[in-house]
Amino acid sequence: NLFYESSTRTLSSFDLAAKRLSADTMSVRSSGSSVDKGESLKDTAVTLAAYDPDVIVIRHPQIGAPQLVAAVTGAHVVNAGDGKHQHPTQALLDLHTMQQALGRLEGLHVAIVGDVLHSRVARSLIEALALVGARSTLVGPPTLIPRGIEAMGCETTSDIAAVAAADVIYVLRMQQERMLAGAAYVPSLREYTAVWGITPERVRPGQVVMHPGPMNRGVEIDPRVADSEAA
Repeated sequence: NLFYESSTRTLSSFDLAAKRLSADTMSVRSSGSSVDKGESLKDTAVTLAAYDPDVIVIRHPQIGAPQLVAAVTGAHVVNAGDGKHQHPTQALLDLHTMQQALGRLEGLHVAIVGDVLHSRVARSLIEALALVGARSTLVGPPTLIPRGIEAMGCETTSDIAAVAAADVIYVLRMQQERMLAGAAYVPSLREYTAVWGITPERVRPGQVVMHPGPMNRGVEIDPRVADSEAA
């Protein structure tokens, strides 16, 4: 488990799942490792490859990091999130959750709300939903909806009222750590919350509310929604 970014759910999930399948696990975080001394990703991967691992699970802030590791090791490489690119295992988990909650995937309508621009989770989920015959609508400020993303097969809108038509409201976190310094994507977090935050009034009976975590309670999602039966 090679993690160059902070993680609670993903790292612990891979570690626990591997142990439950009787695999030996080793977790390497960039902080406190030779990365702090300036070691490159390639050299770290080559070092780990010398231990002859079957699988390397990697999370990295740069797009394409899993492909680089796969090129210099013989291990199977699992992408646990690379930059703003993809998070495929999260998408698989999301499909599983929707299947459990609603009993089907085909024909579902999922509203993905919030900071799509910086979200690797959203990109993987849009692709996954299309593969299983579900449709997705991206909802949020125009500044946080990537240009041309409709080419992936989704719809886009800045009107929060669109979530009313969805079976699932999938809420995204404002990823301020990925935002360019000084860039004003929204006037303020308070205004974002007022216009696009998911409140009890915006959730109708029968809808499922999801969030990949970590949640910013009181920003993109009201605590009353986060702690409700719908979530």
